[in-house]
Amino acid sequence: MNQFGLAFHHFGLAVRNPAASFLYLQALGYREGRTCFDTHQRVNLSMRHHAEMPDVEVIWPGDLPSPIDKMLKSADSKIYHLCYTSRDVDASIAAIEAAGLEVITISEPAPAPLFDGSEVSFHAISSFGIIEIINARHSHGG
Repeated sequence: MNQFGLAFHHFGLAVRNPAASFLYLQALGYREGRTCFDTHQRVNLSMRHHAEMPDVEVIWPGDLPSPIDKMLKSADSKIYHLCYTSRDVDASIAAIEAAGLEVITISEPAPAPLFDGSEVSFHAISSFGIIEIINARHSHGG
């Protein structure tokens, strides 16, 4: 573990249309994981798993406005977040701040259907970017 109490989980890849991304990941040896629509974030989600490489969450818009719409106006795809698990999310955030980094919470904890209802939250870390944190204390898998 590290001083923030975070364990890497996956990369978040936003795409306009997932077909080409799925094709590319399949050719790399990724296998399909769970796919669902997240009503809270209003996006489609699909995990891709690999025995030797990091997991990738493919995210694409649904029919309603979503948090990824703006970034997809300027690019067809973009890796826009890194996801970690934490057994104590509040302590992890406090440790990041104690290291001198600004943390802005973008999305408060909410159940994530892709991760069996485990709570996830999104945060912007100064001079780094967006992270997602899965609350591993109440994790149900995924």
